[in-house]
Amino acid sequence: MTDTLIPIVMVCGVILIIPMVGLDYHLRRIWRFQKQRVKEKFRSDAPSFMALGPGKKLQVPLADVRDLVISLQLGTSMQSTLTGSLDRAAEQFAGRGVLGERLRRHVDARLSISPEAVLEGLAQDLDCRPLNELLERIRMASEGGITYNRVLAVSVASIEEDMRSAIEQEIRRAPTRLTLPMVIGVFFPAILLGLLPLLASAVSQMR
Repeated sequence: MTDTLIPIVMVCGVILIIPMVGLDYHLRRIWRFQKQRVKEKFRSDAPSFMALGPGKKLQVPLADVRDLVISLQLGTSMQSTLTGSLDRAAEQFAGRGVLGERLRRHVDARLSISPEAVLEGLAQDLDCRPLNELLERIRMASEGGITYNRVLAVSVASIEEDMRSAIEQEIRRAPTRLTLPMVIGVFFPAILLGLLPLLASAVSQMR
């Protein structure tokens, strides 16, 4: 009986130690990453009429949106038009999840109208505040007084600030999340180890 309890105690200790040393955070990140990949694959393989339900918007990582805006900024900084930059970005982001698929679709359907129409279509499809802000800045630039390169640089800085704020919030929440697992991880195994001789003695007496 004692030989059976020892592995159980060890397994319980490992399970409790994982949150204490922070491995649970990395495991959650791996799980979320794999889950996102599965969702994106399903969306890319699904028929167009299934891709978006009525009134629903798709989620995209902020890092992908930042990379898109950086691509547009580099294009306009090399004296390219915003139209040409969007066309090249659609090629660069081909196969890059939901953002790449939606960008390609709106470039093919709306780029002949205007660059703003492409960004408007993206903003309508995707649940992303920075995209809406980018659209407003692009519209201001098209009215005169501000270059596209300038408003794109401002948008990149704003998105990176949002990403830093999200990371800082995760760091601030980490001690609160880890306090209880640390307490349990320290005291619970000690209590189990203390009870183990008593359990073994009780089992021996019952025999």
